[in-house]
Amino acid sequence: MKISVKTLKGNHFDLQVAEDELVSSVKRKIEGSQGKDAFPCAQQLLIHQGKVLKDETTMADNKVAENGFLVVMLTKTKAAPASGGAPASSSGSAQVLTSRGGAW
Repeated sequence: MKISVKTLKGNHFDLQVAEDELVSSVKRKIEGSQGKDAFPCAQQLLIHQGKVLKDETTMADNKVAENGFLVVMLTKTKAAPASGGAPASSSGSAQVLTSRGGAW
């Protein structure tokens, strides 16, 4: 069946998928058709009717029908925020404490 995939930037493209196809397989198709740099499979979230689709479910499980549409969005990689975000957060807290300490 043919579905339309919309991006958060307002673009859209069509994909041919099967009703029994897994969400993880559809993500690989998106990566293949749009490019690994633009839509890396591991960072994709697919949304249908306001619900984030789980990789192990099928299009039929999620009630995706012929001529339906999905929204694709990207998440940040899990490793980058953990290593880059944590020190910034803790140093931000330390600065707040230091500022309060200096103001008292």
